[in-house]
Amino acid sequence: MLLKAPVENDEHTSTYYAATLGGHVTYPELMGQERADVCVIGGGCSGVSTALHLAERGYRVILLEAARIGWGASGRNGGQILGGFSTSAESLGEKLTEDEARLFWEMGNEAVDIIKARIGTYKIDCDLAWGYCALALLVLQILFRLML
Repeated sequence: MLLKAPVENDEHTSTYYAATLGGHVTYPELMGQERADVCVIGGGCSGVSTALHLAERGYRVILLEAARIGWGASGRNGGQILGGFSTSAESLGEKLTEDEARLFWEMGNEAVDIIKARIGTYKIDCDLAWGYCALALLVLQILFRLML
């Protein structure tokens, strides 16, 4: 049972992030036929990133989104940029080989570098502030030590 019926429209849901947007950009609806090397379907973080990566390499790309760019889950996150995983590199090593775990860890950190570079390259005004605090993990670690 839903507490509130879902609203189907092109506007973002009511969140702090939607309320503090600098404005909405409207893109034309695809009409008729277009030619491209690649068509990316879905304008969330992955779709936009894929389209941009390909366009930067010279491909003609069409990006299709049913609502607005970032309308779904991508537009409803807290905007954090974290390169790691919700586990340690050692824990990854329990499920993967050492080389695989290192590769995954490095890929996560490289993703942060790519975002940082794009903010500079495209002069994105995004109120970027680096840093994070893993409070829940810290509290659990303290409680665990107290229980021993």
